[in-house]
Amino acid sequence: MNEKDKKDLYKEFGINDPNEFFEGENDREAIRQEILGRIQATKEIHSKQQSRPGIKRNFIGMAAAIGLILISAALMLYYQNSGSQGDYITVVVPKGQTRELRLPDGSTVWLNSASTLKYPKKFGKKRTVYLLDGEGFFDVVHDAHVPFVVDASGIKTNVLGTSFVVKSYKKLSTMSVSVVTGKVAVSDDEKQLSVLVKDQEVVYHKDHRKPSVVKVKAREKTAWNSGKVILNAASFEEVILAMENAFQVKINYDLEKFKSCSTTINFDTRKSLTDAMETLKDIQGITYQIKEKEVLIVGSGCN
Repeated sequence: MNEKDKKDLYKEFGINDPNEFFEGENDREAIRQEILGRIQATKEIHSKQQSRPGIKRNFIGMAAAIGLILISAALMLYYQNSGSQGDYITVVVPKGQTRELRLPDGSTVWLNSASTLKYPKKFGKKRTVYLLDGEGFFDVVHDAHVPFVVDASGIKTNVLGTSFVVKSYKKLSTMSVSVVTGKVAVSDDEKQLSVLVKDQEVVYHKDHRKPSVVKVKAREKTAWNSGKVILNAASFEEVILAMENAFQVKINYDLEKFKSCSTTINFDTRKSLTDAMETLKDIQGITYQIKEKEVLIVGSGCN
């Protein structure tokens, strides 16, 4: 069957876009060809029947037969898709909580508030997990033959066995990788961005897509796991997001006034929101009002 015959068959049975039935991986081409073959065979059978004396044209019967094949194909691919999705586990950590996970290879992940991680039920030739949003502290079991990869919105952290923090909140203009022990390589879809060792951090700026490497105390990056937030020279938006996630509130402020603020702050998430706001007040000279689950910050900012 040539391409024209295929298109004619699709058109004849009202299929404008064959991908409606065959959307998926390249290896499904085999299924596509098999079904097209069945359709052609069905058409030929009905053509022979129509050519015999006394047998009427039975287009409805042929359409029903082909329709059944297409429905079977759609169901087959649906179950393939469902199986593929079912091979992954997605963990969503709500605001105000953290969570510890054990991955299939024995590696451990601690997820911060408002984080989402997707990982396979079973690792194969690769150990790839997806940090869809948020922050995670990864303590990876060493395997010299199977690298471990954290994919955070296309920024990939590759390791063999080490511990590190990936921070990739969608609401922030930056994402970062901090190494607690060992060595990691960080790359995007085009090139390697940096190779990091203990107490180094790469900060990737989403707007101009450029990385910068700084020296840090990486253990401080995991303090949230024990109920404390330690931020050094952080943007104001990063400080506010940390408070919103920890205390489950919405904080309103004028971003333009505070966007150039660099803030170093420590606060305890096990204490009250007021305690944290008072600390921020002492540092940035703000005033604030708390009303139920909302906070209003006013001040001259840092411009």
